[in-house]
Amino acid sequence: MYHHLLEHPDQAEPAAPGLPAEEVAAALSGLAENGLVRRVEGDTGHWTVIDPAVAVERLISRRFTELNEELRRVTAVRAAIPELIDLFRSGRAQPPPMDIERIEGLADIRARLDDLAFFARHEVLALQPSFSPGLIAFCRPLDLRCLARGLSLRTVVSREAAENPVTRSYLQEVVGLGAQVRVADRSMERLVCYDRAVTVVPVDPQDSARGALVIRQAGLVTGMVRLFEEIWSSAPEIADSTGAAVLSEAERQVLRILCEVEKDEVGARRMGVSLRTFRRYVADLMQRLNAANRFHAAMLAKEAGWI
Repeated sequence: MYHHLLEHPDQAEPAAPGLPAEEVAAALSGLAENGLVRRVEGDTGHWTVIDPAVAVERLISRRFTELNEELRRVTAVRAAIPELIDLFRSGRAQPPPMDIERIEGLADIRARLDDLAFFARHEVLALQPSFSPGLIAFCRPLDLRCLARGLSLRTVVSREAAENPVTRSYLQEVVGLGAQVRVADRSMERLVCYDRAVTVVPVDPQDSARGALVIRQAGLVTGMVRLFEEIWSSAPEIADSTGAAVLSEAERQVLRILCEVEKDEVGARRMGVSLRTFRRYVADLMQRLNAANRFHAAMLAKEAGWI
């Protein structure tokens, strides 16, 4: 309708070809509300089109003002986070967390996993023998949130799970964002560990919905982490449809940087990440390539066709 009025500014009774009268009236009302047209004073049937250079710029300016106000409100919420965390922790201070806690009900289990992922600070380790569509729908936002915060995310999946097209698509998505995924041919039970301090396992490995154990007992957690590392070290990386290892764009960038610079400080600045994060990428890639040093890693990556 706006285009039509711009092309026919002197039309006595505004009408657009193919539009019924009620739609024309609604369109004119919307245009007037947004300051793109105005009714001629004293004439109920005539409309004047406002210069687009003025009207559209005014719309953009108004929208920027709205967005800035919305951003200000959202940012202001962050100021409340420390107080909310203190309240949350004080509320759980008594009684202290049990070394082994049983949770029943799928909703409560997933709520606790969400909490543990939110408060994780360094890494998440997982053994996932299978994935259902519901599990993927639950895990995906948690994984994306952890990766966005810079956490290390390592997952071992079964061969059967990795060969499922839906599961494979999800795994390759998170790998592309920085997660590491390996495929194990051996049997394993479901396990998720946060910061090597808290581990969650199902009460019944055959039916995860029956309940879960949240384990904080240091000796048990250490043993489970050791089991994870044993399975991880013997499992190959997940491959794409061509059989090549799946690398994230960040990992490819690190490999290219290793070919061009010698100092980690320079590489971290070029990549726009902290020195600690850059060195973690380098260490992970050297381990995956079984490289003796940085130069060796760059050379092996080229030979493998990773860069």
